[in-house]
Amino acid sequence: MDSPKELITEEQLDPKLVTLFLKAQSAIELSNYDYALQILHNILKEEPTFLKGRQILRAAQGAKWRAGGKKGKGLLSGAGGMMKVKNKIKKDPLGSLDDIEKKLDSDPYNVEANTLFYEAFMALGIPEIATFGLETIREGHPSDTKNLHKLGDHFLAQGDGAEAAKVYDSIVEKDPSDGDARKKAKDASAQATMAKGGWGVKDRSFKDLLKDQDEAKSLESASRKGATKEQMQAQLADLGSQYAENPENLDVVKKIADLYERLEDWESCASYYDYAFTLSAADETLQRKAEDARDNLRLQQIKDLESDIESGGDGTDDKKAQLEELKSASIEQQIKESEVRVERNPTDPQLRFDLGNHLFTASRFRDAIPHLQKAKNNPHIRIRSMLMLGRCYDEMKMYDLAIGSLKDANAEVFAMDNTKKEILYNLGLVYEKLEDKEHSLESFKEIYNADYDYRDVAKRVEESYSS
Repeated sequence: MDSPKELITEEQLDPKLVTLFLKAQSAIELSNYDYALQILHNILKEEPTFLKGRQILRAAQGAKWRAGGKKGKGLLSGAGGMMKVKNKIKKDPLGSLDDIEKKLDSDPYNVEANTLFYEAFMALGIPEIATFGLETIREGHPSDTKNLHKLGDHFLAQGDGAEAAKVYDSIVEKDPSDGDARKKAKDASAQATMAKGGWGVKDRSFKDLLKDQDEAKSLESASRKGATKEQMQAQLADLGSQYAENPENLDVVKKIADLYERLEDWESCASYYDYAFTLSAADETLQRKAEDARDNLRLQQIKDLESDIESGGDGTDDKKAQLEELKSASIEQQIKESEVRVERNPTDPQLRFDLGNHLFTASRFRDAIPHLQKAKNNPHIRIRSMLMLGRCYDEMKMYDLAIGSLKDANAEVFAMDNTKKEILYNLGLVYEKLEDKEHSLESFKEIYNADYDYRDVAKRVEESYSS
């Protein structure tokens, strides 16, 4: 069979295949998963680019997997066999699909198999179906930020800035320290805005869609991924002139705020986002950006003060006292701002999680618990919420509740990522406080087997053999 290049819809299927497809769906409803898988495999051999068929197949595989007690739990397995498939993709990507789907029959969320699924369809030049492989990994391993980066990069490469931005934002929610994801989210949002505005429409040049060539150069410089500090400052000067002509131009104010954000001038950034919020129809996104800028300003002040203390010199003791006051004031301000956000949107679980996290930092563990309990209802932050709840219970010496929360979180994370390591590490510490050496070491050893350098697990594990 020649390699297909286009998606096939249900309407385009041969009538005989349509009949089989309906039979497969009926079999799934009756929980006759093996029969459904057999039919769907046969359909996809005939029409490998029938995306809906692959989606129904994956749903059947998932249902069978769950009904069978989740054997394999989506972990990497069968590396040798998968290596053969990886080599086959280079020569015959279409022929490799059957081997990949057979692996997914028993392990539908297998990271390696779904990644190979993605690679096979990219090799076939059908990125729409390739996306499905990465999305399946996201469904089974929502905390796998490596896959999320790959999915976001894929959407960005396909020109879907809106979807890419959503993926990168989800990474930042999981790991606020991921600067790469934060930067890519901005780039993706810019791409989405350009697409929405019609820039790049077929048969029209970029400059044709702008007022004049000078404006085209200016915007190109502002949105360029690698814009230098000097280029951004030049943009600010240009936007300053536009702002002087019309201070109530919301678009210009937002662009100025964004440039200050990229320049990490947090004070000016917060000021312009505040003003943009007053000009907008109460756009909460702008209000949140202003609050985030103030958070970053406080963090920068703390960082600068820590650097001064580290360098030594006169007044070190005074600076240390000032640092403690600044940290305390910073967290209290974060709590106040988070409380206001929760009052505005009491059903938003992410805001609940943020408030709970700030309260934990302030050692207000009892106050943090109800917010974290509400936050765990959101599947995207459920694991982090259960981890934080476990830590709250631990701090309050409610060790049985801490163990329960951490064990529940651990059971829902399949891949040994940083989140799972943190869960296991905290679980080990709780068992240690209970003098349960066996279970404590069990938790540390699980990390040790995957990441020798994680915190002090190597020391803890190795010392247990000499004691």
